[in-house]
Amino acid sequence: MNIRKRILPVALAGLMVSGSVLATPADGPSPINPNPGTSAGTQGAGGEVKFTGEITDVSCDVSTASKSQTVDLGKWAKSYFESRTETTETPFTISVKDCPSSVNTVAVLFDGDKDTGDNTLLKVTDGSATGVGIKLYEADRTTAIAIGSISKAVNVVAGTDGGSADLNFFADYKSDGNTITVGKANSVSNFVMVYN
Repeated sequence: MNIRKRILPVALAGLMVSGSVLATPADGPSPINPNPGTSAGTQGAGGEVKFTGEITDVSCDVSTASKSQTVDLGKWAKSYFESRTETTETPFTISVKDCPSSVNTVAVLFDGDKDTGDNTLLKVTDGSATGVGIKLYEADRTTAIAIGSISKAVNVVAGTDGGSADLNFFADYKSDGNTITVGKANSVSNFVMVYN
């Protein structure tokens, strides 16, 4: 009898402790660890970002000539920009081949450093020229493609060895509104293909 009297209170105390541990608090410390400290600034309520996606085998082959090409925009006198804001356009093409039948259209996403004066332009990153950036256009030569944007989709033409498509573009120098200085005006745009 003495053993029961001693064990029962201990067992009840254990249940009370375990019950409080299992209970989910309605409020409490943030689940984000570790605390960055006061030097990080004032922290407040935020939200969440959900990332979704899929890995597929839908892809064409970019032609060898298109993977790494140089587009010569020419030499232009500084004085040219006193009367005009853009130079004449230079054409270039990105071609894809061996597209599976599941690919109906293809487009291009041009990326690179954005010009500080006009963020739709590609920044001159190799050379001392300032005041100009590189502007990209669709095949119609009037629809601009901002850096970081996707071009218009082009239909893939079916073939016996898979589909293919030629995406035609134009590029030129455009004044970004800042003082123009002379020098090399080179840059690089990386691109990715967008399939649908």
